[in-house]
Amino acid sequence: NVTGVQTCALPISLTGTLLSLPLLPARAAGRVAALVVTCIDYRLVDDATRFFDGMKLTNNYDLVSLAGASLAATSGKFPSSNAAFWDHVVIAKQLHAIGKVMVLDHRDCGAYRVALDAPANMGLEAETAMHKKEMETLKSELAKRHPDLSSEFFLMDLDGKAARIL
Repeated sequence: NVTGVQTCALPISLTGTLLSLPLLPARAAGRVAALVVTCIDYRLVDDATRFFDGMKLTNNYDLVSLAGASLAATSGKFPSSNAAFWDHVVIAKQLHAIGKVMVLDHRDCGAYRVALDAPANMGLEAETAMHKKEMETLKSELAKRHPDLSSEFFLMDLDGKAARIL
């Protein structure tokens, strides 16, 4: 324990251990606008970066990538991802005073197929509705747990174009 710095134990699900993070009186690296949550899908990493750059968020967000993005926080099939998501919201608030959470899902998501048995070639309307349902669940839970944070939810096509869903 560093003299004069409190620590708290936060579960970090990805490692299965507890890490002690300092409770700093000031923000560690300043303030950023948002915590951005994307899927891990390699096909859209660059497109996601361009999307957030286009929203004037370059170097102004914390980034977490979890399989399924919104689904990672809501699906009972991924309990360690659920915990990781919520841990990172707390950490981003503590370290960088985020004001909102932005979630970017994408079409043809393998995590949705695994967790929800979604067919690979479902229609666009059905696929959008499936993502919107998970986003609404997450938005509601986020409002309960962190009423001080706003949220925005987007769905990206495989060509890199995204639309706001919520």
